[in-house]
Amino acid sequence: MTSARRPAGVRAHGRAADAFETVAWRPPSSTRFDTRVANDPEVAEPTLTEAIAGVPGWVIPMIGAAVAALMGLLLGGFLAL
Repeated sequence: MTSARRPAGVRAHGRAADAFETVAWRPPSSTRFDTRVANDPEVAEPTLTEAIAGVPGWVIPMIGAAVAALMGLLLGGFLAL
């Protein structure tokens, strides 16, 4: 990059691009503050009953199996003492 074009690189990318360096894409900076208006209606969170109704049927037996395995592990470790 010529010295005359270096300021344009600084303005566009925050730094000058050297001849052997590619200018990488940067994600846009995140906003610091929430831009929603304070009196916007809140989105209602689902109740516990609605959340449980949305859980797939196989999750409950898997949780039960994990709890049973953990209890068996703890009991076996206790009896090994």
